[in-house]
Amino acid sequence: MKKNKFILALLVFISCISFVVADENKNIKLYHKLINEIRCMVCQNQNIAESQAPLAIDLRNKIKKMIEEGKDEQHIKQYMADRYSSFILYKPPFNFQNIMLWLGPFIFFILVTYLLFRGNFNK
Repeated sequence: MKKNKFILALLVFISCISFVVADENKNIKLYHKLINEIRCMVCQNQNIAESQAPLAIDLRNKIKKMIEEGKDEQHIKQYMADRYSSFILYKPPFNFQNIMLWLGPFIFFILVTYLLFRGNFNK
Protein backbone atom coordinates (compact mmCIF):
# COMPACT_ATOMS: atom_id res chain seq x y z
CA MET A 1 0.00 0.00 0.00
CA LYS A 2 2.82 2.41 0.87
CA LYS A 3 4.52 1.53 -2.40
CA ASN A 4 1.38 2.52 -4.38
CA LYS A 5 1.12 5.85 -2.55
CA PHE A 6 4.78 6.53 -3.24
CA ILE A 7 4.35 5.75 -6.95
CA LEU A 8 1.23 7.92 -7.11
CA ALA A 9 3.02 10.82 -5.39
CA LEU A 10 5.98 10.38 -7.75
CA LEU A 11 3.69 10.48 -10.81
CA VAL A 12 1.96 13.62 -9.56
CA PHE A 13 5.34 15.26 -8.93
CA ILE A 14 6.62 14.35 -12.41
CA SER A 15 3.48 15.66 -14.08
CA CYS A 16 3.79 18.96 -12.16
CA ILE A 17 7.40 19.32 -13.28
CA SER A 18 6.47 18.64 -16.90
CA PHE A 19 3.87 21.46 -16.80
CA VAL A 20 6.43 23.85 -15.34
CA VAL A 21 9.03 22.89 -17.95
CA ALA A 22 6.49 23.24 -20.79
CA ASP A 23 5.44 26.66 -19.52
CA GLU A 24 9.08 27.73 -19.19
CA ASN A 25 9.83 26.57 -22.75
CA LYS A 26 6.83 28.57 -24.00
CA ASN A 27 8.10 31.66 -22.18
CA ILE A 28 11.61 31.22 -23.59
CA LYS A 29 10.23 30.92 -27.13
CA LEU A 30 8.08 34.03 -26.62
CA TYR A 31 11.08 35.95 -25.23
CA HIS A 32 13.28 35.08 -28.22
CA LYS A 33 10.48 35.86 -30.66
CA LEU A 34 9.89 39.29 -29.13
CA ILE A 35 13.53 40.34 -28.87
CA ASN A 36 13.95 39.46 -32.54
CA GLU A 37 10.85 41.46 -33.57
CA ILE A 38 11.64 44.65 -31.63
CA ARG A 39 13.98 47.22 -33.10
CA CYS A 40 16.77 48.83 -31.11
CA MET A 41 16.13 52.57 -30.99
CA VAL A 42 19.85 53.34 -30.64
CA CYS A 43 21.37 51.10 -33.31
CA GLN A 44 20.85 51.31 -37.04
CA ASN A 45 18.27 48.68 -38.02
CA GLN A 46 19.27 46.08 -35.43
CA ASN A 47 16.91 44.16 -33.24
CA ILE A 48 17.42 44.17 -29.49
CA ALA A 49 18.64 40.57 -29.60
CA GLU A 50 21.72 41.60 -31.59
CA SER A 51 22.34 45.00 -30.02
CA GLN A 52 24.57 45.56 -27.01
CA ALA A 53 23.41 49.14 -26.46
CA PRO A 54 22.35 49.92 -22.88
CA LEU A 55 18.78 50.63 -24.04
CA ALA A 56 18.58 47.24 -25.79
CA ILE A 57 19.77 45.48 -22.64
CA ASP A 58 17.15 47.35 -20.60
CA LEU A 59 14.43 46.43 -23.10
CA ARG A 60 15.43 42.75 -23.04
CA ASN A 61 15.24 42.81 -19.24
CA LYS A 62 11.87 44.56 -19.34
CA ILE A 63 10.48 42.00 -21.78
CA LYS A 64 11.77 39.15 -19.62
CA LYS A 65 10.15 40.69 -16.54
CA MET A 66 6.83 41.23 -18.34
CA ILE A 67 6.78 37.60 -19.54
CA GLU A 68 7.47 36.41 -15.99
CA GLU A 69 4.52 38.55 -14.84
CA GLY A 70 2.29 36.70 -17.30
CA LYS A 71 1.85 39.41 -19.94
CA ASP A 72 1.08 38.16 -23.44
CA GLU A 73 2.79 39.04 -26.71
CA GLN A 74 0.20 41.63 -27.78
CA HIS A 75 0.36 43.44 -24.44
CA ILE A 76 4.17 43.63 -24.54
CA LYS A 77 4.22 44.91 -28.14
CA GLN A 78 1.55 47.49 -27.31
CA TYR A 79 3.53 48.64 -24.26
CA MET A 80 6.68 49.06 -26.37
CA ALA A 81 4.81 50.87 -29.14
CA ASP A 82 3.11 53.21 -26.65
CA ARG A 83 6.39 54.01 -24.97
CA TYR A 84 8.74 54.24 -27.99
CA SER A 85 6.28 54.68 -30.93
CA SER A 86 5.36 52.02 -33.44
CA PHE A 87 8.78 52.46 -35.12
CA ILE A 88 10.15 50.05 -32.52
CA LEU A 89 8.17 47.20 -34.13
CA TYR A 90 9.46 45.71 -37.37
CA LYS A 91 5.82 45.10 -38.35
CA PRO A 92 4.02 48.30 -37.36
CA PRO A 93 0.23 48.18 -37.10
CA PHE A 94 -2.00 49.60 -39.81
CA ASN A 95 -3.41 52.78 -38.28
CA PHE A 96 -3.83 56.45 -39.16
CA GLN A 97 -0.38 57.32 -37.86
CA ASN A 98 1.27 54.80 -40.21
CA ILE A 99 -0.98 55.19 -43.24
CA MET A 100 1.76 56.72 -45.39
CA LEU A 101 4.16 53.95 -44.40
CA TRP A 102 1.72 51.34 -45.68
CA LEU A 103 0.16 53.19 -48.62
CA GLY A 104 3.06 55.46 -49.65
CA PRO A 105 4.78 53.00 -52.02
CA PHE A 106 1.48 52.26 -53.82
CA ILE A 107 0.62 55.96 -54.16
CA PHE A 108 4.14 56.67 -55.48
CA PHE A 109 3.88 53.80 -58.00
CA ILE A 110 0.49 55.00 -59.26
CA LEU A 111 1.70 58.61 -59.51
CA VAL A 112 4.88 57.70 -61.43
CA THR A 113 2.94 55.38 -63.76
CA TYR A 114 0.39 58.10 -64.46
CA LEU A 115 3.09 60.69 -65.20
CA LEU A 116 4.99 58.32 -67.50
CA PHE A 117 1.93 57.30 -69.51
CA ARG A 118 0.54 60.85 -69.64
CA GLY A 119 3.84 62.09 -71.06
CA ASN A 120 4.04 59.38 -73.72
CA PHE A 121 0.46 59.78 -75.01
CA ASN A 122 0.51 63.59 -75.25
CA LYS A 123 3.27 63.62 -77.89
